[in-house]
Amino acid sequence: MAAPFKKKNKVLLEKDCDFSIGVRQGRVLELRPEGYLVFWEEWTDPDSGACHESTAGVISFDAIVTENNYGTLKILRRPLAKPFDRKQIRRIERLPLEVARQRFKKQYVLAIQDMIDAGELRPIRDDFCDKIIDIVARGKNRYDRYLAALVIQEKKRGGAKAQRTKKEIEKSVEFHQGFRCGQTMWKWYWQWRVDGDSGLFDKYRNCGKYNRYDDATDAFIVGVLNTLWDQERPTVKSFVESVQAALGAENERRERLPVPAAKMKVVGYNYILTLIKEHAPLDHKIRKDGWDKAYKDLHTLGVGTETSRALQRVEIDEYTVDLFVLMQSTGLFDHLPQSIKDILGLDGRARRITLSAAIDVHTRCFLALQIVPEGIESPLRHTVEMIYTDKNPIADAAGAKFGWPMAGAPETIVLDRGSAYVTDDAYDVLASLGITNLGAPAGKPWLKPFIERVFRTIHSDLLLRFSGRAFSNVVERGENDPAARATLTLEAFLIWLVRWTVDAYHTKFHSGLGMSPNQAWKKATKECEPRSLSSDEMREAFGIRGRRKLNQSGLRVCHIDYQSDACMKTFLDSGAEYFDFLRWDGDIGTISVRCNDGPWTTVPAADEQWIGKNDMDLRVWLQERAEEDTDEFRARRDFINDANRESVRLKQLKGLLSLPKTPAELEKDVERFMRHADTAERRHSAGPHRDLLADLVDETSDVPSQGTPENAADYAANGSDHNDFDDDSME
Repeated sequence: MAAPFKKKNKVLLEKDCDFSIGVRQGRVLELRPEGYLVFWEEWTDPDSGACHESTAGVISFDAIVTENNYGTLKILRRPLAKPFDRKQIRRIERLPLEVARQRFKKQYVLAIQDMIDAGELRPIRDDFCDKIIDIVARGKNRYDRYLAALVIQEKKRGGAKAQRTKKEIEKSVEFHQGFRCGQTMWKWYWQWRVDGDSGLFDKYRNCGKYNRYDDATDAFIVGVLNTLWDQERPTVKSFVESVQAALGAENERRERLPVPAAKMKVVGYNYILTLIKEHAPLDHKIRKDGWDKAYKDLHTLGVGTETSRALQRVEIDEYTVDLFVLMQSTGLFDHLPQSIKDILGLDGRARRITLSAAIDVHTRCFLALQIVPEGIESPLRHTVEMIYTDKNPIADAAGAKFGWPMAGAPETIVLDRGSAYVTDDAYDVLASLGITNLGAPAGKPWLKPFIERVFRTIHSDLLLRFSGRAFSNVVERGENDPAARATLTLEAFLIWLVRWTVDAYHTKFHSGLGMSPNQAWKKATKECEPRSLSSDEMREAFGIRGRRKLNQSGLRVCHIDYQSDACMKTFLDSGAEYFDFLRWDGDIGTISVRCNDGPWTTVPAADEQWIGKNDMDLRVWLQERAEEDTDEFRARRDFINDANRESVRLKQLKGLLSLPKTPAELEKDVERFMRHADTAERRHSAGPHRDLLADLVDETSDVPSQGTPENAADYAANGSDHNDFDDDSME
């Protein structure tokens, strides 16, 4: 039987190697199968101050590898490596400008060596001075060729650093304005011959390291600065003026002493700024901006937020866009009811709008991005609902090239403690969905840094491309009137916002991810598929409750009939007519129904065309159904008018319809209707009561007796006399 494979140890140290782990230093005495035999020198614990004596012991190979992985292992000396002079500066510690100046000098030194090898120059100082023009010409030509080769090399790497590197090198040459001298070239050449390339490094790094001012001057300046720092945010220039004024007064005081003391030197701007940075950068920040602002700007983050899968942590916040948008009603909003249009405020004015966004921390993808109208009760509810829904139809409607499939059930949501989010409804939604709620206090943006950063990206990458920008203050705004310069309508802004999200932001390389957010989402969902919710669960969390009466067609909710056997059986058994329902806009093919506080049951739409559809499909259908053809409308109108005219004609022929009265006939009917009315006015006009035969006159009388003036007048007008009356009576 073959022996199992032995574990291969990674050997990082060799015999006589000096190294350190933290504050402990040791030397490897020998290598053993179980590890290194190390002699540890005595050391002092920096935390407790305890001193430990030197010891010897074995440390395993894996332990050294672990210390190397965490960066605590430092190699002090290798036995086979060249001895290192601690007075020299290691190449890795050199600044890029130092290396650039060294390479500049090396090209001139190599040009000198070429001239010496060709016999054109002798290695003596006088000859260097005599032929300085040739040396400079040869060196400059060689240096230009070096720059050209460097540019070509950088271009092959596909980077844009070639021109920047060339400029940095050319800028470093400004420090060598006096190099066109034979003495300087002689010195460079022999430094290179003696010390090699290291001899060409200059000592500019040592400039300014000597102390020009004594400790008493420094203490005096720091004391003055301590009295000037406050939250009024004074500038460094004001510090310089105050310090110089205090130094002038102090020097005058010293002159007036019985034994005049030495004056202090006057300091400048750079020296005071250096003192601020060296002595009290944190104290300066706290006293200048306040503790909260200083903590926000200077506190250490450490590892920061760590996630291992998509939707593990989601951050939600609101952002008022720095752009004025024209609130005009366009074709995009035709299918919306008037109540929703009123909520959106589509009155044609230019206003700033507020966005509610949700971002996945693991992939940096937008999970929700929508407008929050003024006065909406629960913006968090709608934002969380959008996290669960597929947004590909939105991307398709906006004309985006890429999709928007980022959706799923989040595990933890981080949001601020604003009034819009600290509501019972918001907490109920999160609790019903099993989402952990992490409320970040106000003024602590580092607790949700990813959503804060992406809002700044929206401003810098999208909003600045359009006119109508609203500036942060009146000084920046100047004479600019953003509302008057607004050009984007709300519809256009929404389209550009979706396209930017899908085609620009999700596809841009993210340095923190090492890839684009879209690629990060594909990778994360391939490793761990996001969890989704059923339609019943979505209805319970985001559904709208109502009450409807059951009829022969079922329950009619928003123009759709819903019918099921269980619903009909409940109606027939109990005689119940009214049912409670739950309807979710994301799936109108089914609703949840219950009767008399019983259990909720799912009822599908009676028409199969609505199965799997959403509320947007219904609104489009209603809009199309509401449209009526003009010719069809006129044809039906003409039919109704013609039918009514023919019906009236036939009824008139049969006498079934009374004709309208003429004015005379109408006046006669009025008199007939008024004839037998008894009113106080008529009684007064008739006079006192008379007997039935009171109007008869005596035979001997020429005029009627007991008659009214009207009757007498009538009698006289008719020319009647006693004999005529008798004749008429007899007849």
